[in-house]
Amino acid sequence: MLRKTAIVVLLTAACAGGEVDPREGPDAAPRDAADAALQQDTPRDLTSPDATSDDLPALPDAPAGDAAVCQGNRDNVIARSEMAFLLGASVLYAVNRMGTTVEPINTAAMAMPSGRVWDFSAPTAQDTRVLDEVLSPRGQWWSSTYADATFATVIDRATNLLGVYRVSDAALELLATVSTEANRTNLRFTPPVAVLRFPLRVGASWDQTVMGAGTYNFTPLANTTRYTTVIDSAGEVWTPAGRFPALRMRTDLDQSIPLTLIRVTRKTYTFIAECWGVIARVTSVDNETAEELRRASEYRRLGL
Repeated sequence: MLRKTAIVVLLTAACAGGEVDPREGPDAAPRDAADAALQQDTPRDLTSPDATSDDLPALPDAPAGDAAVCQGNRDNVIARSEMAFLLGASVLYAVNRMGTTVEPINTAAMAMPSGRVWDFSAPTAQDTRVLDEVLSPRGQWWSSTYADATFATVIDRATNLLGVYRVSDAALELLATVSTEANRTNLRFTPPVAVLRFPLRVGASWDQTVMGAGTYNFTPLANTTRYTTVIDSAGEVWTPAGRFPALRMRTDLDQSIPLTLIRVTRKTYTFIAECWGVIARVTSVDNETAEELRRASEYRRLGL
């Protein structure tokens, strides 16, 4: 039953992707740096976590629509034009294996002469490499039900669940979770979950209550979820792929199933960079009470 309550939790603060199986097995590394680069949606020239902010190349050009290109200006404000959602793209991440907890970690920023810094560059014993892929909604069994969907991503490898998203000038929204197998799972969210609201800047916040209704594993399911989201700070994030100026977005989730005692809360800190999207995400264990996290059920960082 707890698996059902976690369906929406898995999507909290997800941007342009969800976990998918590695192409060469869970422990396989890319054959070389060039191989890793080919698996990404834009050129990744950062090859060392020891690079400084000044060493970063200009933010890569990446389509923000059918024709527009992404041109980041590093002003700590992320406009819609500075976010790319590319069908068919894949990005490599270092992420802990499913079912593991990572500790110690620290979501509190370090005070550096240059400003706030979050250091997520070190490997962990639970790390594996996964590809996040942006899937076209065309030709899917659910395509006619969500005709306005922009893309989909795998959000749960164990159960083959997809998140179905819609992108507009104002927001990135989660419309539903569906199974890859026809009709097994189809959970629609009313209203759609506002994952991002543009422009993103420190101090921006939104709060919504969402009803989920439909089927999970051929079984009727309904749940209620409150999302509280705030862009609470800006700084520099160190990942295995390099260092990036980014915004930190905190999302608190409180989910319950009507007429039951089942309830779960969870915190997610998502770090978002202009044009690059999600460069790190740290998700708490269920019902965590600490404000800054020292352990995580998901620990995801942009990798090579």
